[in-house]
Amino acid sequence: MSYMKQWYLIKTKPRQEKIAIANLENQKYQVYCPFALINNKNQFLFPGYLFIHLDNESQDWSPIRSTKGVLNFIKFGLNFAKIPDRVIELIIQNEKNTAFKIKNINNFKKGDKVQITEGIFKNCTAIFQSFKSSDRVILFIKLLGQQQTFNTEKKSIIGL
Repeated sequence: MSYMKQWYLIKTKPRQEKIAIANLENQKYQVYCPFALINNKNQFLFPGYLFIHLDNESQDWSPIRSTKGVLNFIKFGLNFAKIPDRVIELIIQNEKNTAFKIKNINNFKKGDKVQITEGIFKNCTAIFQSFKSSDRVILFIKLLGQQQTFNTEKKSIIGL
């Protein structure tokens, strides 16, 4: 009999990711919760969520929902949210890159390419111009064929 494990998404109780991970691992479940070390502190990349690797034929899922720190499985309609292995692999590959980009946010120099991660220009590429204050930056972004000055929160950009 061959077993096929699949990744699923779990919602944790607010700020209880570590509790949920410890308790699920104590029950011998395989859990993955990506994080990055930022300012000497572990920050979860998906706060309030974790991934669990389960076999629906050979594993008992019933204890999961009552595990301390776990709120529930994420579902799409009546179906549990399945996460393809290739998505988990991509997250693992990019986990270190994300930490590096976020950690080096104060090292931007004029002319560096950045990606905007929030707001109406989310996923747009811009050119770093300068720091406006301790929490804001000035960027150049190409709009309607012209370069425009744009300022945003420092936390809303990552280096490319």
